Amino acid sequence: MDWFFNEYVYGTALPTYSFSSTFDKDSIGDVVFNFKLAQSGVDDDFVMVVPIYMELADGRVIRLGRTTVKGNNTTEGKTPLKGLKDPPKRALINYYNDVLSLSH
Repeated sequence: MDWFFNEYVYGTALPTYSFSSTFDKDSIGDVVFNFKLAQSGVDDDFVMVVPIYMELADGRVIRLGRTTVKGNNTTEGKTPLKGLKDPPKRALINYYNDVLSLSH
């Protein structure tokens, strides 16, 4: 929990996030998830682990994983979703308000 105290108790930065995503298909028809997550409004040493969720075609929301962002940077990822043939409705961050940030 040191990272949390360093960022939110002892620090003064309040991050803002911008998130975009797309779903493609690979050569065998499985869904591939592409995303871009930008963090801003922080200093160069600010590190946050941001969970990523997906809303499936049937309406269920699942946690896909997480990505780490340091400083005012953008991270991008491409993740094959093996066995998933129908693209999810959407991908999102902060679904459970589990990231302390400014709304964007």
